[in-house]
This record gives sequence, structure tokens and C-alpha cells, in this order.
Amino acid sequence: MKKTEKYNAHRWAVNTLLCILLVGFSACQTNTENQSGFPDFDPQKDYFPEKVSINHSIGFEVEYHKNYKTLHLFRHYNEVADTVSFILVQKGTPAPEANHLPIISIPIQNAVSLSTTHLGMFEMLDAFDALKGIERKEYVSNPRVIEMVAAGKIAEVSPAGALNVETIIEMGTDVVLGVGFPNSQNDSFQQLSRLNIPVLLNADWQEVDLLGRAEWVKMLAVLLNKEALVNEKFSAIEKEFQAVLDLIEEKVTEAPLTITGIAQGDSWQVSGGKSFAYHVLKIAKADYPWKDDNTTGSIMLSFETVYEFGLKADFWIAPGGASTLKNIRERDPRYMDFKSYKNGGIYNVFGRFTEGGGNDYYETGVVEPHIVLKDVVKIFHPELLPDHQLVYYNQLK
Repeated sequence: MKKTEKYNAHRWAVNTLLCILLVGFSACQTNTENQSGFPDFDPQKDYFPEKVSINHSIGFEVEYHKNYKTLHLFRHYNEVADTVSFILVQKGTPAPEANHLPIISIPIQNAVSLSTTHLGMFEMLDAFDALKGIERKEYVSNPRVIEMVAAGKIAEVSPAGALNVETIIEMGTDVVLGVGFPNSQNDSFQQLSRLNIPVLLNADWQEVDLLGRAEWVKMLAVLLNKEALVNEKFSAIEKEFQAVLDLIEEKVTEAPLTITGIAQGDSWQVSGGKSFAYHVLKIAKADYPWKDDNTTGSIMLSFETVYEFGLKADFWIAPGGASTLKNIRERDPRYMDFKSYKNGGIYNVFGRFTEGGGNDYYETGVVEPHIVLKDVVKIFHPELLPDHQLVYYNQLK
């Protein structure tokens, strides 16, 4: 799966500009005075022999230098070329001189995560020892993280819903990992940045495909100097993912019809034809009434419009927060008219969830795109994967 030429051109322009600025400020060089404080530093040594390449994600990029890396976060879903960059410097080596970008010492050892999507990444990289803070345990499903919070090894930095900046400062945090626009003007984030606590805002939620979203694990690996491990694990995921795609291409000749979402009053939001949600359905060879739409998010339609398709659709995927057929009936008895309701074709992402609100689809599922794909294929074409049991999806009963 290739990046679009548009985004490649955008990255080239941004990276060229940054390179010019860095060269202009001699950022890629260190003088004798700077090196004197690091007697063991070898300016000719490549401190990062293992490197990552970003092949699916369009929201970030990494450049490697001898003893530091430059991490770029792109606001790729906006027409404005907007980039936030950080210098990641190997501990025990000097930072580039006259550098105008925020500096992060790597490997990080004291990170705060404000999104459950990061937890699967920490687990994949065997790096929970570097995770010292989370937003709050209420929405966490990972039992190890819950245990570490109970043991006082991981702190809750937003237990009441508001970010506790003082707690983050007192923890001696290396970096805060959040989710949002790369240049967010959030007051708390700005305050942390002014105190030299870098805030890296992932845009993994804006990626348009499963592998693109999963590849954000490489950003965490770059912060941890775990490139070798992530390359090995992600390569295995890519191969398994492609094997499922090849199976679909070879065997599937008919695409069952599906609808998405659920009504809110008289309106119904369904996934747009260019959205992440529809992309999952598309690669699994499902037919979709709004497949030719160009919306990257949701489309607002009338109840009656979607209802007409619901009467004949074979499947109904992700009906809001409904996890049982009782939930469906209570929302509106007219849903009982749907073909998917009568034939057991309603599925949602509650395969692994906790009563407190934690859902592993938004944790481990982020870095297991091959399993998510298998789940969806199992739903639409069960004969292709007879031995696979649903992991992140559940059939509503």
C-alpha cells in the first residue's frame, strides 16, 4: 500500500525547508566546545544502526542523523501545510547547535499517555516500564496497566477529567503522548511545552487505513530506540495482513450489502466513502450504499434514507454503542424489520471490553490490523477463515 503523491510532495517540501533551516543554523554540526561535555561522544559513529521507514502512515516521518533523529508530525488532513517537529537526541551525546526545535532525550524513560490507543503500542514494544502516567484507568482494558495503576507504578494524571499539569511536572515526565492536531493550542499542552515537557499529539485517528493507523507504533519505537524490535514485529503483521488480502482477492466473488452507524433521533450518521471505517469494509469486499461518497468522516442522512437500505442489507456493522439486540430494540423497534436483525447479521466492536468502559479494540486492536481484518472477513465471508474466532468484533445477541 503506497502513500499518495500529494502527501509525498507535502513531506518533501516540508523536509526541504527544515533542512535549509537546520543547515542555516549549523544544526547538524557540533563544535569542540559542545563536544567537550561528552568525552565519550564519537561524531563519526552512527548511534542508530537500526532505522524505521514509514510506508503506510501519512501523519508522521522520521529523519536519522548520526546521534539524533528529527520527528515530524503532519497535519495531513488539512489543506494548510502544518508541521510540528522535534529533535530526539541520544543520551550521552550533544544536541545539535543553535537548534530551534524542542529536544527530547532518548530513549525516553518516563512517558505519560493521554490515549488508550498508545497502550497496545507500549505492550507490543514490551515498554510498560517507560509508561509512568495515563489519563485515567476507567477506560483501560489492559489488565497489566490496571494492576500497575493499583500498585502505584502508573499515575492517573486526569482522574477527574481535567489534566493535572502539576502531577505531570512533579513526575519528571520526559514526554506527554496525546491525540489531536499536531499544533493544538490546548492551554495545558502549551503550559507543559513552556516548561520544556514536550507534548507529541498523534494523528493516528486520522489515518485512512488499518496499516496506516497501526504504523504509529513506529513513532513510539523511535522514542524508545526500539527500531529493531518494531521492524521485526511490524513486518510479520504486514505479511499476515497481505496474506488475508490475497485470500480475499482470490476467493471472493460476491460482496454482501452492509450499513453502518445508528440513528440519533431523525438523523443517521453513516461512514463516508473515504473514511477509515468504510476502508475496512472495502478491503474485506463488502458492498456499501455510500461507497462512491467522498467524505472522510461521517455523512448525515435521514432515518428514512438509511432505513430503506437496512431492510435489505445483509449486515449492520458498528451500530453506535449497542452491544446486544436488546439495546437495538430499545433504541427503536423498527430496527427489528431489518434483514440483519432477523438473520443475526449485526456486529459491533465489543469483543473485548470492560464494564468500566475499556475496549481493547481501541488498545491492542490498533496494533493488530491483521486480526481486525480477519474479524471483518470472518463476518462477511466466514468460509474463508473457518478456524478464526472473532476477537475484537462481537455478534449482537
